[in-house]
Amino acid sequence: MNQFTDLAVAKDGTVYVSYINCPGTGPTGDCGSTTASILVSKSTDGGVTWSTPKTATTVTLAPDSCGAYYGCLPNTFERVSDIPVIAVDNSSGTTAGKLWIAFYTWTGTFMSVRVISSTDGGTTWSAQTPVAPSTDVHDQFFPWVNVSSRGLVGVTFLDRRLDPGNLKYQAFAAVSKNGTTFINKNIATASSNPNNDGFGGGFMGDYTGKAWNVNSLLASWMDTRTKVSQDEVGGLALK
Repeated sequence: MNQFTDLAVAKDGTVYVSYINCPGTGPTGDCGSTTASILVSKSTDGGVTWSTPKTATTVTLAPDSCGAYYGCLPNTFERVSDIPVIAVDNSSGTTAGKLWIAFYTWTGTFMSVRVISSTDGGTTWSAQTPVAPSTDVHDQFFPWVNVSSRGLVGVTFLDRRLDPGNLKYQAFAAVSKNGTTFINKNIATASSNPNNDGFGGGFMGDYTGKAWNVNSLLASWMDTRTKVSQDEVGGLALK
């Protein structure tokens, strides 16, 4: 089963597409708890032809505890997607052309947001790097990644690290100069309860989003502080 595509375009016009493939053989007959492959293909002729997909890495999807095909957000009835978001470094620095993919993997106890990178156009990929500190053993989900014009890697995601009960979440940003060490910053002003999504605790959305504006990292995410799901926009400015 192929699902959850994303696109990135390099300065030279190369188009990259990423998506997951899961076997659909989980305990409940779907993709929950299964090992999924993150696949990448590219086109150098504007999408007319595409390279044979390559496996960039594998991930474990969250268990299906709520009847959702690709797994559920723990402690809720929310379905949870695992979009392998792809980005390319279009800066003029030494890291120009480097590819990045952000995603989550289920560790067995929590959802961990991670990144991988490629310096050879997607032929080979690095090992997985967590973007949250090692002390964060709460669920992290719905990541998005972009690279700034300065070559800074920015990942935004939802995180439950501030709730001992592992239910409420806030939005966090993680920024790195080298892709191995990330500085985390809370960019939300209040916690959100997924049960207040406006759909009876059954649908809070499938993804968040973000973008760079020179030295500012801007993000949007679902916020339920008013007990009705709405978009929240925030971010941080870097020197």
